Amino acid sequence: MLTLNRRTDDAGWEYREAWFDEEAGEFVVHHGTVGRNGTISAETAGAEQAETLLESFRAQCAADGFVAPDPEELIGLEVVYPLKGTTPGAAEERNVTQVHTAALTWLAWRGLGALQDPVQTERDGSQAMVMALDTLHRRKATETVAAAVRSTDVQPTRVRVSRRSQD
Repeated sequence: MLTLNRRTDDAGWEYREAWFDEEAGEFVVHHGTVGRNGTISAETAGAEQAETLLESFRAQCAADGFVAPDPEELIGLEVVYPLKGTTPGAAEERNVTQVHTAALTWLAWRGLGALQDPVQTERDGSQAMVMALDTLHRRKATETVAAAVRSTDVQPTRVRVSRRSQD
């Protein structure tokens, strides 16, 4: 997937992304304002056409001022699900999967970044499942994760979003 962004006149962000869906045989373009549901379009294409379409997409984006996000502008966040013990139980694994799936989907369709897979790690002296995210908009990403969690049957107070510490 290729994701490109540009600043808008009102200090916001727009995004454009494209990818080839091999299974569907489609070249997909998704675009919009960061933090809002984007628009998607797809055209039937073969694998041999995908690279040409991607290069055309890249060229049009460059002409329109879209570039890869500057790492300096990305904000590192983490979605944290604390565990009750040293390893996740079956219910915790199910909850983490629900949170990850919902948050990943909600963030992606709003151009807010790709949520990484959960990794077990220590947080605040106990074990937690942590999912990393790099985003251009902290507030919108945090609000989107909260809304995504509310769409599941996971207790919203079990999940927190915080700024990722610098390594």
